[in-house]
Parts: sequence; structure tokens; C-alpha cells
Amino acid sequence: MSDTYFGEVIEDPYQWMEDSNDPQLKDWLDEQAKLTKRQSRRQTHYWDLRAQIAAMYRIRREKTEDHVELDPKFENKFNTKIDWNPYTGSMDFLYKLKEHKNWKKLIKGKDILKSGEEHVLYGSTSINEDENLIALAISVNGSDWAEGHVYDLTTGSKFPYTLENIRTGTNFEWNGRDLYYTGYKKPKVGRELLDKPTGEALYRLSLKELNARPELIYKNPDTTGTNSFTYDIHQKNLKLYHPIFSRGTWYKAISIADLDKKQFQPRNFLVYPSKNNIELSIAHIKGDSLFLKTTIGAPNGKLLLANLNKPNELSDFIPEYDLNLQYVNKLGKNKLACVYRKEGQNIALIFNLNGELLRKINFPKGKKLNHFYENNDEAKITNFSISSFFHPNTWYQLNLENLEFKPSESISVPYDINNLETRYVTYTSKDGTNIDMYITCEKNTVLDGSNPVLIYAYGGYGTTVEPSFDKATGLLLAHGGILAVPNVRGGGAKGSDWAVAGRRLQKQKAIDDFIAAGEYLIKNNYTTSEKLVISGGSHGALLVEASAIQCPELFKAVIAEAGPYDMLRFNLFTIGSVDTNLKEFGTPENIEDYKNLKSYSPLHNIARNKRYPNTLLVTGDTDDRVPPHHSFKFLAKLQELGDPSGLYHLYVTPGSGHYGALAPEDYVDKLLYEYYFMFEQMGIEL
Repeated sequence: MSDTYFGEVIEDPYQWMEDSNDPQLKDWLDEQAKLTKRQSRRQTHYWDLRAQIAAMYRIRREKTEDHVELDPKFENKFNTKIDWNPYTGSMDFLYKLKEHKNWKKLIKGKDILKSGEEHVLYGSTSINEDENLIALAISVNGSDWAEGHVYDLTTGSKFPYTLENIRTGTNFEWNGRDLYYTGYKKPKVGRELLDKPTGEALYRLSLKELNARPELIYKNPDTTGTNSFTYDIHQKNLKLYHPIFSRGTWYKAISIADLDKKQFQPRNFLVYPSKNNIELSIAHIKGDSLFLKTTIGAPNGKLLLANLNKPNELSDFIPEYDLNLQYVNKLGKNKLACVYRKEGQNIALIFNLNGELLRKINFPKGKKLNHFYENNDEAKITNFSISSFFHPNTWYQLNLENLEFKPSESISVPYDINNLETRYVTYTSKDGTNIDMYITCEKNTVLDGSNPVLIYAYGGYGTTVEPSFDKATGLLLAHGGILAVPNVRGGGAKGSDWAVAGRRLQKQKAIDDFIAAGEYLIKNNYTTSEKLVISGGSHGALLVEASAIQCPELFKAVIAEAGPYDMLRFNLFTIGSVDTNLKEFGTPENIEDYKNLKSYSPLHNIARNKRYPNTLLVTGDTDDRVPPHHSFKFLAKLQELGDPSGLYHLYVTPGSGHYGALAPEDYVDKLLYEYYFMFEQMGIEL
């Protein structure tokens, strides 16, 4: 098989793997499963690793002497949890009133599944505590396609209709007993895991009447599924972020609808260009005043002020600083918290609604500020947390009157937190650009080149990997390993321009930045190539595999999960051609994009007889975000052409999509397989 692009023929001998029903594929997967099973038999310390990871989950929290109970923003009327039922082999959804001890079963997973080979995934969940209602998105085998169900939490009964053709991550919004959600055109039978969702529309379901049916209230003008819309509800106002088409060009618009009015009529409040580096969102509404976070003319971000009654009129409220503005939140009555990041440090600037600075708080480098908001005007205190790569969230309480804060608890994990630190270093990439990187290790780490190191990155869509605790990664640190997280271009560590600098035609720069991170760690004697493992998921999997193919001698091993590796055909399946991905990667239908995609596409740059890093690819067999055939094709070619002395193999999670739907035992097995492989490659003895 082959494809022709602008007169150039590209051979694609494994294109048949894109058909999940091809009988050859089953035979090939059976052979791969045998290879994986042989590797699994070599894991003679499996139970030791399992016990050590289990120990990482035993975290103890203790209140401080002057601990104050959680403030109202965390006091939910209902608690929910997902629980594995060993008798039915499925996940059940449970709930209870917060003050009650006993949990009630709302959904039995087995009632949703058609066979014992399937897994249930509970996606978006939204509780209407005023009306005692809950809406859930439920999918099978981790598919992004889902059904929506609504339950009455006073009786546990289900309403007699199903919200069809929604997505797992759909945004449920309540306005009284009216439920708003997004639906799509029904996918073609047999193409659910391959085609892009189209026909996006906003629906309203009124639960005031038992026999009510969903009502279409807004339809996306882009019927191709390329440009999508988002929305949320605030103070009876529906904020709609949507595309509009004018004179041959797509633009972005923000419309606002008053939900108290009988007729739904969103009116365009702001219209702005649909460009890579332009972001605009409503951060807060106070009466007729709107506070908007934007990167228009301000790559680091700033805050604008607008009036609901004056469309397309904006004025500066808080200017751009030499800090990257992450988010803006309401902080109690008449205060706004602007949270910035600079050189691995979160900085909070607290303003009143006149734009006057009330306090600046510098948080520790290498840590992340979370939950820094308060929506209740009457609150006197609020809680927030700080996370890191080597400890879980630790909680603090902020006095909203004097803006002073103090710890409210202490934590302990199965190793000495005080022996660890996160360093924030700067290194130089191929083109001379300075790149920042978190390095988490023991304080007394000896730089003699003998340390096992894991480099993890994502590097796309303006997303930044920030300090957060992963229990399994904590085990690596407890064994004297080092975690390195570079802020490569394509992520959002330094604002919108930084994201654009690693996007589309600049994607190679993100790869160069990642490779340079490995070179820095070796040059500065943190490690050697024989102990250097790299890992990433989704876009991060593309990043690490492209780096491994381009610079194979630098890394010992690669763990890549759910990644796109055939960049010339990525746009042909599921969400590959939505606007977000077209901006991130471009399209091979454009000659400039085609040449660029071909230059770094992992599948198309494998060379014959080259020794590539030992490779573990992980994919879900029902992933409809990044179809598993990307992993199949890439591995098949790697095994065909790569030096046979290398280990190139695959771990398939059955009945699993892009983000899971695994039974607990399956999840544990996957995690253990990944970490056993990683520890073995690094030379860590259990």
C-alpha cells in the first residue's frame, strides 16, 4: 500500500493494520502478546514491586493544633465514589449524603455491560445539590463516545430517558432543573473508533416534567466538526465560546444568553480572530462588569474589563507583567486572585475590583499552587493546597480579611520528604534558546553519572507539566532515582508565544528541546545514556518517540503510551482534523505541512539496522482519541527495520480507551509492567 503526496509516493506496508477487523491483525497481535508474556515471566520480583507501590499509597495526614475545618467551598451535600465489585467484575457508582455513613449503590456496572470482556467508564459527572439531581456520562471500554443518564439522589431512581451521542468529557451545566449538555450526530456503525464527531449542538433538558425531551437550543455553524464550541453558566448567564463564519473566514466569538428569558438568543458580545496565539475567556462577572483574561497583545496574559451592554468595547484592567498569567479566580467578596508562573515559581497577586494590588504572595519554587479561589461572598477563610513532584497536596488556610495564611495539616509518606528537593535549571537547546527544567532528586545526590533518570514531558497544545505528586513516580525517587521534567516549547510554561514556538511548522523545536534535556543531564553528570529512560503519553508519546528515532544513542529506553506516530495519516481518523489539531500539527494536504510532518513523523523516519532504545508501547485497544493502529504500525516497522538486538514490544490494555476504563487489577498490572520495565532498564534493584 502507498499514498501519494504532491507527486511523492510514500510506501505504507502496514496500512492494513488500520482495519481492526483484518484477520492478519489478530494473528500479529497474538504474536506480540507472546513476546510481552515472555517479558512478563522475567519479572521475578513482581510481588516486591507490587508491595512497594502499595506502600506509596499509605499516606498519613495529621491536622495542625490550630487546624480549622474545611471552608464551605469543599462542603458538598453529596459524596460519590466508584467502587470495584469483585462479584460482578465491574465498577459500580455509589453515593451518600455527606453526614451519613452508609453508601448507596446508584449504578451497577454489570447492568450497563453486554459481556464480561467489557469495562465501564464513568466520565463527566455534575451534581445539582439544590435539586438533588446528578448527571453522568457513561461509556464502555474507554470510548470517547458516551451516553448520559440523570438520577434523582433522593430516591436513587433514574429519569426515563438517555442522552445519546455525547462525549465522555461533555460539560453538564445546571440552571435550576434545566440541564445543558452537548450532543453530536450519531456516528456511522463500525466507524465509531475512526471518524471525527460532527453535528455538534447544545441541548437543554428540562426535568420539571417527567416526560420532557431534550430541546435543541444552539447548533454549531461548522457542521464538519473542525471548529467546536464550549460553554458554562454563571449567575443565570450562559457564556458561549463559539465559531462564526464571515466573508470566507472563521472567527471566534463570545456570546451571552440570559437564561431567565424564555427565548434562548445568544448575542455576539465579542468577536475576535481565530489565531494560534489569541486566547480570550471570561474570568469573572460582577453585575454588568466582565473581567476577561486574554493574550491579545500580551503573550504573558493580562486582564481586561468590559460591560455587558457595550459589545466589543474593552479596556485594560490589570496590565501584562513579565510573569506568565496562569488563571484568574474570584477570591471571596470583591477580590480577584491572579496566579502567575515564572521560572518554576507560582506567584499570586490579589487585587480588589478597582484594580488595586492588595497583596503579593511568592510560593516556593518547584511547587504548584492549587484551589486558590473562593466563590462565597460571606466566607472569612478559604483553603488552598501546594503540591510538588515528591509529596502530595499539603493544605493551608487563608484569612480573606488580612490575607495571611498558615498550614492546616502535615503529611507523611513512606520516605523522608526532607531529603528531597526540586531544582529548577536552565539549559540551551539546539538553536540557542534557553529551556527550563525541573529536576527532582535527593538533596545529596552525587553527580557522578551513575544515577537512574526518567525524563517526562508532554510538550504540546500549550499544556504545561506542573509539579504534582504521582505515587508510582514517588517510588522511583525513593529508590534514589531522578525525575526530570523539561518545559519544552509547545507547552505553556512561558505563555502563548512559547506554545506557538513548538507548534505546527515549529514542532521540531519541541523535539530538539527534549533531546537537549537528555544531553544536559549527561553532560552535567546526573546520569549516562545507559541509565536514561524517557516517557510520555498522547502528545508526549509522539515527542519521546520522535526524539528516540532522531537520537537513539542518547536514551536507554522509551515508554510511550497512546501516541500518534503516523503523522501523515493522523488527520484521517477521529479528532485528527479538528481545529485544535490542525493548529498543532497542520495537515498533509498542505505541501509545507506535509514536508514538515514527514520530517519528524516517527513511523516515517525509522532506519534499517539502527539500534533504537528498548521500547515499550502502551495502547488501549478501543482508543478512539488516538486509534491503536498508530502503535501497531510503528511497532511493526520498528521490529522489521530496527537492529534486532533491541527490545521493541507492546502492552495492550483490553477494553480501554485513551484514558482508561480499566478494572483495578488490569490497571495495577499495567502500572507494574511499566515500572518493572523502567527499573530493569535503569539498573534499579528491587
